[in-house]
Amino acid sequence: MKKNKLISIVIIIIIVISAFSIYYVKTKPIYVAFSAGLSGQWSQLGVQVRNGFIQGVDDINSNGGVNGHKIIPIIFDDKNDNEYAKTLLNTLNEQNIDYLIGFTLSSMTPATEHFLSESNILIFSPTMSTNLLSGLDDNFFRICNPSSHEAYSLLDVLKKDGLKDFAIVYDTSNWQYTKPLYDTIVNSKTKYDLNLVYEEAFDSHNIDFNELSNRLINSKAKQIVILSSGVDTAQIAQRLQLNNNTAILYASAWATTKDLISNGGTAVENMRLNGLYDFNSTNPKSIAFENKMIAKYGNKPSFPQLFGYETISILAKSMESSKSLDVISVKKSILKTSSFEGLQENIAFDEFGDPFRPYFIYTVKNGEFISFD
Repeated sequence: MKKNKLISIVIIIIIVISAFSIYYVKTKPIYVAFSAGLSGQWSQLGVQVRNGFIQGVDDINSNGGVNGHKIIPIIFDDKNDNEYAKTLLNTLNEQNIDYLIGFTLSSMTPATEHFLSESNILIFSPTMSTNLLSGLDDNFFRICNPSSHEAYSLLDVLKKDGLKDFAIVYDTSNWQYTKPLYDTIVNSKTKYDLNLVYEEAFDSHNIDFNELSNRLINSKAKQIVILSSGVDTAQIAQRLQLNNNTAILYASAWATTKDLISNGGTAVENMRLNGLYDFNSTNPKSIAFENKMIAKYGNKPSFPQLFGYETISILAKSMESSKSLDVISVKKSILKTSSFEGLQENIAFDEFGDPFRPYFIYTVKNGEFISFD
């Protein structure tokens, strides 16, 4: 009897352990890393992308997770430093993390290439638009268009304003983004009936913005294109305003962050900016997202928050439809899906993981980004 009772107890223990193991496998959390520059110069972009990402994780988990698996975000501040970011790969490997939402600046291309060559991690970037990562069959996906595409939207508004004589300056500290944009604009100027009167490459880590402003004023350009971050674009605009600039100012999508307005003040009023966020969207999902972000952070969102949210959302949907949670299977799931429902429009990827999204032109009125008609 004692022997039979012991056998029964052992069987019950085995059943309980097996049931628990099955339950754990079915509900085991999915760890997703997030990496961006959250401190130092240009951290505003990373912070805003992170906020959108966290909101996305919260919404996914509150709706049951990914087929019952909760997403656990692991947040890293890579300081927008390639060498430091490369060291994070060891941490991800030690924690068996297969998915990374990041990085946020195109200048982080060396770190991205290191991850791709030294690991099987799937990288999904919200805002890296460098052409250097285009057309490659690898584990890199992104939500934003390659930067050369952006140039044509800026060229259209330059031509529409019709002043012809323009100057262009670009920041080499993020040349992986700004240089292709600059090249496309300069090489297309004749086609768009534009006359280039001044051009300059500068390093925002080592530049006298007063002297740069003087050179731009002396060029007598009627249109000035600035390809730099929000904070540095604001500094250039401030100097130009002090020098009684009358030229129309234009900026790239990189500058459409809150620090452009907080640092630029009246100097950035009426500036034309390129972007991928529709401020006039009537999509109920976009409106609901905007309301959540205002309630949580006190400000209207723009493209960084939107892209952070959509990146984790698309990854989660791809995991749900994938045969398994391994990287190869999830990658196939992304590529075979004809389009994903974004907050404002559907998003489709080509065979190399690049999307194409419509561009919008903004301006600044009374300290707010609004659509430019």
